[in-house]
Amino acid sequence: MADSQQPIQSFCGYVPVDSLRCTTTVVDAGVGAAIGAGIAVGVAAPVAMAAGAVGAVAGFVAGIPFLPTGLVVGPLVGAAVGVAVIAGPAALLGAALGASVGAIVGITTPFPQDLGQTGVSGAPLTAPE
Repeated sequence: MADSQQPIQSFCGYVPVDSLRCTTTVVDAGVGAAIGAGIAVGVAAPVAMAAGAVGAVAGFVAGIPFLPTGLVVGPLVGAAVGVAVIAGPAALLGAALGASVGAIVGITTPFPQDLGQTGVSGAPLTAPE
């Protein structure tokens, strides 16, 4: 676990912010980017599938001169390009929005020592005597 946190810790060493706050913000932004990209690609899937169908037809037409291989490879390449033209920018936009939301969450999340309690349970930091 310590080895997987090393790149984040070394990055946060250069940022003039509390290291715990920086680590939380970086991790939340990364998770938000992954979630945002997945949601955006899912939302763009119907349009991407239509673009893939159009790309497959274009690939079929472009592959006719290269018989017989062109009739197999052309539609596959055309469909892949058609889907990538739609899904790629959607994933980038979703990742950017997700990272923004994740960074905001990471910056504004209060820590247990800030609240005077431990986690969600609300128990005090010190044990009763």
